[in-house]
Amino acid sequence: MEQYTVTELEDALKVVKRLLPPRYECLACYVNRMLDHGCNGLKWCTTYRDLRAPRATAMERKFPELGGYCDCEVLANVFRINDELWPHAEDGSPADTYIPQCHKVRLGTIKPCELWLMRSGVQWGGGVFRQATKAS
Repeated sequence: MEQYTVTELEDALKVVKRLLPPRYECLACYVNRMLDHGCNGLKWCTTYRDLRAPRATAMERKFPELGGYCDCEVLANVFRINDELWPHAEDGSPADTYIPQCHKVRLGTIKPCELWLMRSGVQWGGGVFRQATKAS
């Protein structure tokens, strides 16, 4: 049996920790961050769902209905940035160099934080982007 050094184990744990969604991070912010590691189906969406929102069982059926067949398409078609809260470049486009920190959501939801708008569709309200409502 191969023995690992403490340093090797600590390095492996650091990698695993970066791949896990922090508590209260929203699905859109998590997927946006994880796309640096590639897009392979709904891998990051389902990882988030399994760890933070296990009751969101219809996600894998609803996201493709909204055009989200893989993680990068989820950010292109299901979520989009809330222009009011993202910094803009001089030409008016969203700044690629700075990504704001997640505004956090309650545990158990796949709805995005205030930084994102979620597209409503088929059974989610007719295919329009809606801003998240604040719970009172």
